[in-house]
Amino acid sequence: MRRLEAAGELIRLDAPLSWEYELAAVLWRLKDGPAVLFEDVTGYAVPVVGNLLNDRGKLATALGVGRDGLQDRVARGLREPVEPDLVPDGPCLEVSLDPLADLTDHFPVPRLSEHDAGRYISAGVLICRDPETGRRNAAICRLQIKGPGLVGVYMAPTHSRAILERHRGLGRRMEVAVALGLHPAVLVASQFLTPLDETWVAGGLFGEPLLMTPARTVDLEVPAFAEIVLEGLIDPAEEQPEGPFGEFPGTYAPERQNPVIRLSGVSSRRDPLFQMIVAGRHPEHLVTGAIAREAGLYEALRSVAPGVRAVRLTEGGACRFHAVIALDKRSDEEVGQVISRAFAEQDLLKHVVVVDADIDAADPVDVEWAIATRMRAHQDLVVEPGMKSNPVDPMAVGHTVSKLGIDATLPLDAKAAARYRVDVPPRVAAAIDARWDEIIGDRTQKAGRRQ
Repeated sequence: MRRLEAAGELIRLDAPLSWEYELAAVLWRLKDGPAVLFEDVTGYAVPVVGNLLNDRGKLATALGVGRDGLQDRVARGLREPVEPDLVPDGPCLEVSLDPLADLTDHFPVPRLSEHDAGRYISAGVLICRDPETGRRNAAICRLQIKGPGLVGVYMAPTHSRAILERHRGLGRRMEVAVALGLHPAVLVASQFLTPLDETWVAGGLFGEPLLMTPARTVDLEVPAFAEIVLEGLIDPAEEQPEGPFGEFPGTYAPERQNPVIRLSGVSSRRDPLFQMIVAGRHPEHLVTGAIAREAGLYEALRSVAPGVRAVRLTEGGACRFHAVIALDKRSDEEVGQVISRAFAEQDLLKHVVVVDADIDAADPVDVEWAIATRMRAHQDLVVEPGMKSNPVDPMAVGHTVSKLGIDATLPLDAKAAARYRVDVPPRVAAAIDARWDEIIGDRTQKAGRRQ
């Protein structure tokens, strides 16, 4: 937060605001703006922070890297994971609170969306351990406040859910811890679809070990510098209604029977901050998951197509359903291989567009231009019916969905003129850039710089 504030990317608000929708409403108004520290939440002494990761540039700022090198830096977390360091204690355990009280007695858990079932913790990283392999897993799970000492939890059908099912098969309860108030890199690491321990991936992102400390009441380790830590047990045989909840597609996940956590410990720093992520299609909800998914897909695709230059999950596709892949291709057939591998790698993907390396995968206008000028529908579309879907996909039928790939690249034998962009010579553009202040003077803010 200090780095963001120094970069002009964090503001402090001292106007009194309610945990019930008002915090979320402000973050919606500032969805493309700075991180926000709410200093006066009605009824609470604990401040709330949001918008810490509503654009990829904030992660670059938090890690101290340039935007251009961010995707490779995040992918490095997979390539070069770093084992955490275990320390005997940490700030996250400074204050011990009553686990049998309602969490809303301690913390300003917000109400986020109009038709949500209640108050939700939306930025908590749930930590558990595989009972067979001992591997630790970390993932963001939505947590509904159910009452004193009780929290409902939804686990997506990935590793956390699989670990719960293994506990069910063994007839054992699952120990869990939830860390809340974390560096954005730890949140990003928790979103990787990887068999690795995500705390090792976080160390790879930092380039140094993540500091972990033993929890008080369960046999798990938690990030030592978290703001708040919850500990408890999940009995796989116990489920209660959870939801509705406004999810990333911009629709509500319906009420379902889901597990509950019976809390055994609640700890915090002496003066904690409560971290929130607005749900639905708010950019922070989308980008937090997208950064890791993009980097993971980038690594997987480069193993079959070394010419992959960038991967972008688009906001219009809820940062899960649509991907744009920039490729410096070696053959025209390589595009189909990239599309097939992308669908196999991430089951949420439904539409994949492959563009040439001269197209900016992050610019929707540039991508649409590539589709308009470099795609012939009768030969450049790939349709894959009956493919595995995800339960959150509102168009899934029988756990399947049809998927579409678009080859928006020029054939390798295309005439050179087809690759020209209409513009002035690069040397002239560079010379004008160098003289811009001289040419525009104090009219810079009105005229703008060449991008």
